[in-house]
Amino acid sequence: MRIRGTKAGLFGLLTCVMVSAMGSGTAAAEPLADKSREVTTDDGWQMRITKTDENLDRYPNLAATPFTREGFVSLKAVTDIDGMGTAPVNAGTISLGYQIGCQVDVTNGITIGLAIGPSISIGLTNFGVGGSASISPSVTLKPGTITTIPFATKPLTGRHGSITSDQVHIKIDGCMGPVSLRSYAQVNITTPTADNSLAVYGDPIYL
Repeated sequence: MRIRGTKAGLFGLLTCVMVSAMGSGTAAAEPLADKSREVTTDDGWQMRITKTDENLDRYPNLAATPFTREGFVSLKAVTDIDGMGTAPVNAGTISLGYQIGCQVDVTNGITIGLAIGPSISIGLTNFGVGGSASISPSVTLKPGTITTIPFATKPLTGRHGSITSDQVHIKIDGCMGPVSLRSYAQVNITTPTADNSLAVYGDPIYL
C-alpha cells in the first residue's frame, strides 16, 4: 500500500506517531507464565521441554525515535528425558530464542531529513533486514515480517539439560506500530530408530 501526500501531511503523521511512541513512559518489567509440554516417543522415551523464568523489561529507546523499540529479556529452557526407551539416545540438543514480528516496515522512510534502516539487534549481534531510507515527500508502507532469532543451542550429554539467558538486550529499528515477541524452547533427540523434536511457545507480548 502506497500513501502519498504533502510534506505538511507527512510531518503531521510523524508527529502523531512520535507522540504515541514516546508516551510509553519509563521501564516496565513483565514476568511471563511458564509453559511446558511432554510427549512419549515411538521408542518409549518421555521428552519434556519447559519454558520458564521469562521476563521482559521495556525501556524507552535511547535514540528517542518512534521507529525503535528497546528492552531486556530473560528466558530459560529446561529439558528432561525419562523412561526406559527401546533404543539408546545417540544425540540431542536444547535451544531457545524468540520470534519477532514488526507490523509495518518503514524502510523507505518519511521526509524528516533522517535515514532510517530497519534491523533487529539481539545483544551484540545485528540481524539486518536490508535497505535504507529514501528522503522524499512520500511514505511507503510494506507488510511487516516475522523473524526467528535463536539465542543459544546446547548439545545434550545426559537426560537433563538447560539454557539460561538473563537480561539480553533486544532492539528493533525501522518499525512503525506494534512490535511483538514470542519465546520458544525446543528439544531434539536422535535414536537408531527415530528422530523427535518437541517445542513449546510463550504467549505473544509487545515490546
